[in-house]
Parts: sequence; C-alpha cells; structure tokens
Amino acid sequence: MAKKRKCRYTAEELAIHEEAVRLRKMTDKQLVTEFHRAAEQETSLNVPDVLSVSSDRNGAEENTNGVKKLLEALAEGKCKGIKEATAHKVAQFATEMGLV
Repeated sequence: MAKKRKCRYTAEELAIHEEAVRLRKMTDKQLVTEFHRAAEQETSLNVPDVLSVSSDRNGAEENTNGVKKLLEALAEGKCKGIKEATAHKVAQFATEMGLV
C-alpha cells in the first residue's frame, strides 16, 4: 500500500501525526514525565464525575449494588486478564472513593 502524502492529511490526522513525532523525539525521562502528567489530568477529570453522582438515596444504592457486582465478578476471575491482586486494588480504590 502506498504511503499517504502529508498534503492529503486532514487537520485531525496532521495534529495526531505531529504529536506522535513530538513523542518519538522525547528522551525516556521526558516520556515518563509526560505520561505521569497525562495520567494525573485524566484522574482529576474522572474523579469529580464519579463524585458528582446525585445524593438521591435510591440512586446511590443502585450504584453501590452495581459496583459490588463488578467487584465480585473481578474477584471471581470472570474478566480475562485481571487476577486477584488487580481485583483487590480496584476494590480498595472503590472503597477509598466511597463507591462501596
């Protein structure tokens, strides 16, 4: 298959390409720093969304039941690739966030 010419890229494809080139040129230390920075931003964006669940008693109870079912399934090994230690970490994190 022929290589796609740069002039034929859409604006989104060009932005993704430039970001990929920028990342490939980074040193190991810069890559790790960038990865941690991105992970912190993602966590800070996701935590308020979870915590902003309505304080309605029935809604909170339904969410707790769903989380408990998920944690039980993970602990039983029903999800391929997630072992006991990972399931424990997820359960611990859910408890810290107040979801269980």
